[in-house]
Amino acid sequence: MTTVQNRNQLFPLLLINFIGRLGFSIVLPFLVFLVKDFGGNSVIFGILSFQLIGAPVLGRWSDNYGRKKILLLSNAGILAGWIFFLVALFLPKENIFSVNSDLLGTFVITLPLLVLFFARAIDGITGGNISVANAYLADISSEENRSKNFGKMAISSNLGFIVGPALAGILGSTIYGEILPVLAALILSLVTLIVIGLALKEFKPSDVVLVPEKRTIRKVFAQECKECYKVEDPPQIHGYLQAKTSCILAYVIFFYIFGI
Repeated sequence: MTTVQNRNQLFPLLLINFIGRLGFSIVLPFLVFLVKDFGGNSVIFGILSFQLIGAPVLGRWSDNYGRKKILLLSNAGILAGWIFFLVALFLPKENIFSVNSDLLGTFVITLPLLVLFFARAIDGITGGNISVANAYLADISSEENRSKNFGKMAISSNLGFIVGPALAGILGSTIYGEILPVLAALILSLVTLIVIGLALKEFKPSDVVLVPEKRTIRKVFAQECKECYKVEDPPQIHGYLQAKTSCILAYVIFFYIFGI
């Protein structure tokens, strides 16, 4: 791709990253209260908080079938998740069954809580758009602008985390409660889907030669050994990954307990 084309592709990727992070953080101020209002407890809240579990698989698919197709699939799933989330807010609180356990605590599974779980499950399974967008950015970036482009992605990500809770607080303080923040996230997801379809060009990376490996579960999660993964000092990479995982874990824990 030429430099002009790369610049044209950068805006949709920044928008995907921004709205993805905004959608992740916009529910944080009220999700815990919504779960309790629907009959759940802290265990149910923790289960409903899972996200991005489909990112490895979608990343592998984007290598095989193209970045744009998987971004469309991912954002369509996220949009469907927000639609079910909005529907859950209007359902009557009909009790399906209750649980009273020393291990899990006491909670009631209601109809809106079940639909809410289904909505978050769809979002979690298809929520790999940010990782695919970063892979797309790596594909179109040159050595000269790689750091600059990923710096812009980091800025859009941080803005999403900032704007999300603020938007939820502003919209949620109205008489409509949680409806407006969820509706805003739904509309933004729809806008992102349209931008991907109209502004983003299809891109499929060149095939990478895989190192022969026995069949393992790692293949499902796109963890095959590749020639480009060979590094001179693997322990240093492992230490970096462990430190990054710890930082992200602490970051996510802070965000989810912030509403409490």
